Amino acid sequence: MEKVKKDKMFTSVSVGAATVWFSTHCGAGFASGTQELNYFANHAWYGPFLPLLTIAIIAITYYVGVETARQTGKWDYHSWSLEAYKPIGTVGSILLEIAVVVTVIAASAACISAGANLGVQSFGWPMWLGSVLMFAIIVLLSIFGEKVVRNNAMIMTIGIIIIVLVVLIAGLIKFGPVIGQLISDRYVNPASAKWGITGAVGTTPGNFGNAFLWALTYAGFQMGIIAGSASAFKGAKSKKESKGFAILGYILNAAMLTGVCFLLLGGMPGIWTDKAARTLPTLYMVGQLNMPILKVLYPIMLFLALVTTAVGLTFGMVERLSPYMFKKMSNVAIKKGIIALGVLLVCWAVSTLGLMWVVQVAYKYLGIFNWFAVILPLWIFGFKNIKARDKAAKASE
Repeated sequence: MEKVKKDKMFTSVSVGAATVWFSTHCGAGFASGTQELNYFANHAWYGPFLPLLTIAIIAITYYVGVETARQTGKWDYHSWSLEAYKPIGTVGSILLEIAVVVTVIAASAACISAGANLGVQSFGWPMWLGSVLMFAIIVLLSIFGEKVVRNNAMIMTIGIIIIVLVVLIAGLIKFGPVIGQLISDRYVNPASAKWGITGAVGTTPGNFGNAFLWALTYAGFQMGIIAGSASAFKGAKSKKESKGFAILGYILNAAMLTGVCFLLLGGMPGIWTDKAARTLPTLYMVGQLNMPILKVLYPIMLFLALVTTAVGLTFGMVERLSPYMFKKMSNVAIKKGIIALGVLLVCWAVSTLGLMWVVQVAYKYLGIFNWFAVILPLWIFGFKNIKARDKAAKASE
């Protein structure tokens, strides 16, 4: 019976961890459309195709993380990274630590900021009430272990996917002819966002090289999610589950990201030149559909996306810090709750800088850093160490 279980790619663990990846990815920048517009759709007709490459890079890197965690039985990112980065385990672990901490702070800050603003816009709440509500929900869902995080991710992912599909189907039907014409005409944005290492560097006529750098940067700043995904993978039994996680995660993330990018392409060039539309691109496109039901569904989707992202990131950080903090505290849930609250207070301080600053500035620098700190080292050392452990396990049989 155990062998049959081990032969399955898609188990409750691999599916649950894949939805943790997806739901953490679907945060403020994703749900609002700011990430898709800035990193993909604004460049040219080929922009919406680039997520297929971007998510593949992410899937390969995450596979190294979850498979290393499974092989070693070490689920917090500090412990498994020491194994994954060998022979530079200590240095690699520090690099991953920086990547995860900055990601948790930046992305959770974006979620808190967007959540507070959602409460103001949708319900007329004061900013502080929206922030307190976000804090309470995130803390509660982050302190009861990987099963609660996986189950929460699966449930909320279903809701997010359903709502996104409604928006995409309606949007692609309405804007399909425009999208088709833009692709047929090989549309290029004459003033696309120019990639550069330092700050905001203005615009440039759309070109593939520039778009490609933005796509690689997107893959880079997604690396912090590897911590929560690996922690949620606890309980996996076989390499096939790691492969199932990577495959399902790729399908979910690539399909949704690509779909939203094509939807936003249907609004070009106006959605890029209109400052108000550029601030919340998806909401702008939803407004063009003239479907009252979406005015209800979209805020729900945004709320679910904000919560799941912050939970996935906070959970990874809580699991990292829990063994080292409040060691004499016997109540594990309270201990983790205090840690989660402390993490979120730091995130809240950063959230005062605003969503656009996080997406355009913090994510960009983080994306560049993570290529050298996470992606390339895990590809170079991580796969080699996985093969070595496989070989050792086979020799001992």
